[in-house]
Amino acid sequence: GAAFGILQNQKVILLIVSVLFIGVILFFLNKVPDTSRYMILHVLAAAVIAGGVGNMIDRFRQGYVVDFIYFSLIDFPIFNVADIYVVTATILVFVLLLFVYKDEELKFIK
Repeated sequence: GAAFGILQNQKVILLIVSVLFIGVILFFLNKVPDTSRYMILHVLAAAVIAGGVGNMIDRFRQGYVVDFIYFSLIDFPIFNVADIYVVTATILVFVLLLFVYKDEELKFIK
C-alpha cells in the first residue's frame, strides 16, 4: 500500500491517483517559465514525476512497490529510491514556494 500500508491491495486506485498527480504536476510544469530562475522547479517536478513513475511501474508489474532501504539505527519504515525522490523534491518545492519565490514571481500559477 501507499504510505505505511494505506490502501493496501488497492492497485487500481493507486494507479489512477498516481496518473492524476503526475498529470497535475505536468500541468503545473507547463505553466512554469523556462528561465534560469525557475530551473530548480523544473528539476524538482521531474524528480517527483520520476519517483511516481518508478513506483507506478513496480505497482503495475508486480502488484506492489518494492521497498528495500532500511535504517535499523532509527527504526524508520522501509522505503525505496522513488520514495526518496518524491518526498525530498516535494519538501524542497514547498520550501522554495514559501521562502524563496515572492508572490509576484508565482503569478503564473493562477
